[in-house]
This record gives sequence, structure tokens and C-alpha cells, in this order.
Amino acid sequence: MAWRTIVISNPAILKIENSQLLVIQDEKIPIPIEDIGILVLESPEVALTSALLFRLAENDVMLLVCDARHLPCMAGLPFAGHSRLTGIQRLQLDTGLPFKKRCWQSIVRRKVANQAECLRLAGKEVGHSRLTTMLPEITSGDSTNVESRAAREHFRQLFGETFTRGDEDTLNAALNYGYAVVRAAVVRALAVHGFLLTQGLHHRSELNPFNLADDFIEPFRPLVDLCVARHVSEDSEFVREHRQMLVSLLHSQILMDDKRHSVTRAADIMASSFISACKENDPGLLKLPELLPLQQHSYE
Repeated sequence: MAWRTIVISNPAILKIENSQLLVIQDEKIPIPIEDIGILVLESPEVALTSALLFRLAENDVMLLVCDARHLPCMAGLPFAGHSRLTGIQRLQLDTGLPFKKRCWQSIVRRKVANQAECLRLAGKEVGHSRLTTMLPEITSGDSTNVESRAAREHFRQLFGETFTRGDEDTLNAALNYGYAVVRAAVVRALAVHGFLLTQGLHHRSELNPFNLADDFIEPFRPLVDLCVARHVSEDSEFVREHRQMLVSLLHSQILMDDKRHSVTRAADIMASSFISACKENDPGLLKLPELLPLQQHSYE
């Protein structure tokens, strides 16, 4: 099982040697390619071979390239990660609007519940209570837009009255980076399981190639929020140590189906459960992550 996220932050040459990824910097570092789930290129001075690109695709490794602000700006995915790609996509496209609305209801409920737990873990009991009372209001398709109201309350309680989502500051930079990293794991899981990423449940932008991932990332976002609230201060700069910490969230523990998993593994389980939900036309089969206190997952 792929479990490693590799981040290349300094100039390097990447190639395949003896069926391993070879990172050439001051020294040569071999990494088993079958262990890698996501490869992140942060430095603009990274050269890699076409043979490596082929092997990344062959092993379902997602390649992320970052821009000058260190935010992922390109994602490379294999064309066909699932042996029955056409069948999975047909299942997905055949689902009706009621099914999609009920799936979105489940996703929003889990997101808001995780936001409430995030606030509890951050010591914001008033915010936790307010978000918890919103949960019964979430209907099929979230027709009353509880998600938006809960998000405003969540950020206000977590980061203060003056915080505005979308401002160009350290907190927003950290949130954007963390979301992009987790989104990459969700994109990879859905793509490997054969889903058509442009076809979302709720997100439907014609300009967004990852609508489905933007649906399923929602319950994972509070994990990033908790990490940023705990470790990033408003008056600091967004530095390499912050980025490394946020990348390591992919190996944090999260609860899925009453068991503790890494975020990367949880994304795979979620994608697999969506296949079952589509086959049976039953949103109740969808498995979604539950927030736990920040802790790295132990691989046995």
C-alpha cells in the first residue's frame, strides 16, 4: 500500500534506478516507488525523466507541482487507475439527483460535526455547542445552506472576529496549502478507484476538473483548521516548517468506520465506499472521516 508523501523542496534530479525513485541532491537517496502515494515538487529547479513519469503513472502516484507561493498548481494523475474504469464511471453517471442530494447531506453533516469537534479540541466550547445545534437543520441537498452558516461561525470562533477567509495573510496561506495537500490525497483516491472527477455531487463548475474531490474533501477540512489553529500564528511568516507540518497531516490519524487510519488510507476507504453506495443506490453506505486529536498514525 502506498503510504509515503515525498516533498522535494530543494534543487534535485529525479530518475528511476533499480526500480526505485532516485533523488539526486548532495547525496543520492533511493525510495521504493511502490511506497509513494504523492510526490510534491516545491522547488522550481527539479529535473525528472520521462521514464520516472511512466513509473509514477504505473504505480498510481499523484505528482503535484507547486507555484512560486508554494501552492500546488498542477496535478498529474494516471489515465486509468481502475481495472473497470468504464463500469465505475457509468455507475457514477447513472446516479440520480435524490441520491446526490442525500450524499451531499451526509457529507455536510460530517463536515459540520468535524468542525464542532475541531472547536471542542481547540477549547472553544461555545462554538462547539453552536455548531452542534445546527446538525439537525441539515436537510437533503442542504437546501438551507447550513454548510455556509456553519463555516462562518467555525472560522469566527476558531480564529477570532477579525479573521476573514480569503485574505492574504499567514493563516489563510496555511489553510490554502493544507487544503491543497489533502485535496490531492482525495483526488488520487477517487481517480485510482475510477471515478470521473469532473462530475460532482454538489460542486458542478464547468471550469473545475476536480468537482467530485471538492465534494469529498469537505469532512477533512477541519483537520487542517485544527492544525493551523494549533501551530500557526497570525503574526508569523508562512515558512517551510509550516509546509512540512501540513504535508505530514496526510499521515495523521482519523476515524473511519470506527477504526483509526491515516488520512491517505481514509480517503481510499471513502472512495471505495462510494462505489458501494453507487451500486446499491444507497447513500447510507458512504463512509466519511471523523476528526480525532492531532496525532501521527502508526503503521503496523
